[in-house]
Amino acid sequence: MEIEEEAESTDLNQITFDKPRKKRFGFKRFIRISYFTVLHLLAAGALFAIFTALAVHFKWTNDNGSVDLNSRYMTESADKYNQGFKTDSMSVVKNEYIMFRQIGVLTKYSPNNAKTILESYHKTGNIEVALRMLDAVNLCMIKNRSYQKEIAQIKWDKNDKALSVFAWSNYKEWKQFCKAIKADKHAIDSVSALTGVESRMIVMCLVGEQVRMFNSGREKFKKYVTPFNRLILPKNRGYGVTGILQNTAVRIEQNLYDKNSPFYPGDYFQKCLNAKDSFPELINDTIEAHKNIIIQRLIKGGDHFYSYLYTAFFLRQFEAHWQKAGFTLSNRPEILGTLFNLGYQKSKPKKNPSVGGSNFIVGDKDYTFGGLCYEFYYSGELQDLFPLTGQGFLPVKEVMENNKDLDEIIKKRLEKEEKEEEERLKLEAAGAL
Repeated sequence: MEIEEEAESTDLNQITFDKPRKKRFGFKRFIRISYFTVLHLLAAGALFAIFTALAVHFKWTNDNGSVDLNSRYMTESADKYNQGFKTDSMSVVKNEYIMFRQIGVLTKYSPNNAKTILESYHKTGNIEVALRMLDAVNLCMIKNRSYQKEIAQIKWDKNDKALSVFAWSNYKEWKQFCKAIKADKHAIDSVSALTGVESRMIVMCLVGEQVRMFNSGREKFKKYVTPFNRLILPKNRGYGVTGILQNTAVRIEQNLYDKNSPFYPGDYFQKCLNAKDSFPELINDTIEAHKNIIIQRLIKGGDHFYSYLYTAFFLRQFEAHWQKAGFTLSNRPEILGTLFNLGYQKSKPKKNPSVGGSNFIVGDKDYTFGGLCYEFYYSGELQDLFPLTGQGFLPVKEVMENNKDLDEIIKKRLEKEEKEEEERLKLEAAGAL
């Protein structure tokens, strides 16, 4: 029993002695492992930093790289614009020509890129930037043989630089006509504001009448237009610069007053015409009773206001006729031109009307009056003076609203006409005319 108790006692002592030792041993081991781990990490970090510094110093990390295959193309392109890019007027025309031609070709292959370049040019007006953008596109399209072939075919011919696809606008007579029409801008715009007929629509009829005399009336054109920058009064076709026939002029006035006429445009328009000393509501088919007033208005030299006014009335009456049948001619300049040329009897509202009119030759090309009107209207010629608005006729209510002071407008024109007539009579009396 003593031995067992002693053994028991020994075991207990051993147990109480062993447990604390194991605990202390585990904590020390943790401290030691943590210490060496941190030490190694710091050492590794230091070695990495040293290695990185050495690598940078001795350029061990530098990429050998390579020369871009298109480096030469890019360099030549830069040199072309930095040194050889000219900005004189001839070079600008040439570069603009090439730019638009290339954009036209690119549109077939990549419309989005063509649009981007065109928008950039319109925004900045910088031809050089647009050409550089095209060079970048051409580089990306280097393997597209059909594209490269079309680009290579673009050639600059200085002899064609000023030519337009609209042949009639390439004649010297056209340039003279453009100078002459500038003098009438105020009269045309005044008529446009008064009647609600787009200025370009009015000018379109004038162009049709004047251009067809580039050949048939060439000597007459040279006599009147070239030296004095005046418009022709084609008496053999009608009166005034737009060549309105006598009976047509009379009927234009009648339709302003005859509410039963299919061409009656509305009450407002009869107020636009100075009917003083004339009684259009009483006019019959004969021109004699009214000839002097109308014709003198139309052929009045220097001021072609009435030629444009009667032209605008004529167009407005065709629009009224077609509107009553459920159609509009607001965006059909070719039909309006055809009707202006052929007259009331050809006005037959329908869905698909024909374009035509009298035939004539300008240069070596055949035209119809309506076809020429169409070409001019959409050609962009004279758009700085007479822009395309997209609205051939303003609604009558809007025109009336815009001309609330119509009576005052007419009064001022009457006073001006009376003053001019007085001066004319004085000069005539003095033997100056």
